[in-house]
Amino acid sequence: MDRKKKMSVHTAKVRKALMGDFVTEDVHDYRIDRHSFTVYVGGDPHVWDTDSTPLGEPGVEHHMADRFEMNLGILSAIDPNRPILVNMSSCGGHWEEGMKMFGAILTCPNPVTVLGTKWCRSMTSIIPLAADRFVIRPPAQYMIHRGTYGFYGLDQEADTDDVQRRKTGEVMLRLYEARMIEQGHCKGLAAMHARKFLDGWIQTAIDVWMSADEAVQWGFVDEVFDGDYAKLRATKCHLTRRANLLQVLRRPVKVELKIT
Repeated sequence: MDRKKKMSVHTAKVRKALMGDFVTEDVHDYRIDRHSFTVYVGGDPHVWDTDSTPLGEPGVEHHMADRFEMNLGILSAIDPNRPILVNMSSCGGHWEEGMKMFGAILTCPNPVTVLGTKWCRSMTSIIPLAADRFVIRPPAQYMIHRGTYGFYGLDQEADTDDVQRRKTGEVMLRLYEARMIEQGHCKGLAAMHARKFLDGWIQTAIDVWMSADEAVQWGFVDEVFDGDYAKLRATKCHLTRRANLLQVLRRPVKVELKIT
């Protein structure tokens, strides 16, 4: 048997093993349905209702991000072309972990659709922007803001940490801008015009809430879900969108370090 044929046989065996038997616990504990190619994103079952989040939702954190990337990898190993649906229901959370999820979607070989079901706010307003299709289901809402910030460390570290904070804020706004000039009311405009809208909204309202339809009108969301699951998933990767977002992430952010 030649090498190419051996690899094909090995790949088929790996895919069969990864499919395995379907059990309900796979969905509830690991948040993945291998048979329908669906990944569920929400409060991690292993950290929910702990001392740090009593009776509350933990949001995006490292457990969620690690499991999410693993689940995308499993589905891609089974079939790198089959569309994946990400059912998202989270209150937002940490930037670094959220951007890990953003990057996992952006570089996934499969077409990825994110369906927002409860709300898409803060960090979970950013993660779905990486998807080939971002759909939101009423009455879920979309919310953007500059986020919250906390620091604990040496006095000298505060200055350099603030530089990172400002860089992060700039990247966040650029991601919102990229979507606004791709589609919606600001389609085709220069990024500076989209930035004026963003700055004005956030300065006035701090937390900017939009209905599902308003989020579509401003370009953040692709569609409002009408219940037609047959047409829900993107069937191909949105290569132009992916390339633009990768460019945004790699564009340098210059922030001066001012030590007083």
